[in-house]
Amino acid sequence: MHKRDEHRWFNAFLAFGSVLLLSACEQKRFETLDPIPGDQLEVLGIQAPIKSVHFRDREGEGLLVLSRTDGQATDAETAQEVDKVVLRATLFGRADAAGAFKARWQSEQETSCPGLDLDVDFYTDVTGVTDLTEDGIAEVTVASHAFCGGGIEPHAIVIELREGQASYSITGESLISPSGEDPIGGERNDSASLKEAPKALRDHLDNVWQKVYQRPWSETGAAADDAEAP
Repeated sequence: MHKRDEHRWFNAFLAFGSVLLLSACEQKRFETLDPIPGDQLEVLGIQAPIKSVHFRDREGEGLLVLSRTDGQATDAETAQEVDKVVLRATLFGRADAAGAFKARWQSEQETSCPGLDLDVDFYTDVTGVTDLTEDGIAEVTVASHAFCGGGIEPHAIVIELREGQASYSITGESLISPSGEDPIGGERNDSASLKEAPKALRDHLDNVWQKVYQRPWSETGAAADDAEAP
């Protein structure tokens, strides 16, 4: 083969390799997508969703939906009717736009309260989807709080992050600092898996905790969401 032909062949090989590499990078890229219309969410059985996030990663198209159900339940010990709230975070997925969304996993937080102050909700401003490790696999962060009491008391906090099959969490109590009194609550427990997680994920969950654990018990992040809206 003539040297000039060898040179052309080598350049063509490099160009083809670059196209393949670029294609592979594009397939691994994480991106958020336009919101799914409300009527399509209803088809999935979601009524009045609190928040949804539509995205694409290496595993295909994903859809995180937060929802809440308020109702009544019967207390097993007293046989009395109590208020009950169930928070649900559901991750749907599909391989392509022509397919149907199917649930990949669902996380529930149930709280019952016998005639006392009941405050249960998601921290919507810190709940969402990211790719902090930049590996093309989305991380889903869901943060919520629950309170059932008759005075100023800490509320329970649950922060969970899922990446593929891996799950990491922080659970604990909000910190309340009454004027002239000792602080109440503030307890924090990290899951064993979180201690072994990549630094980017540990830092992320710690940042979420720092943002929510000292908030007033009735503040869920809705005001922050409203402030960010155009």
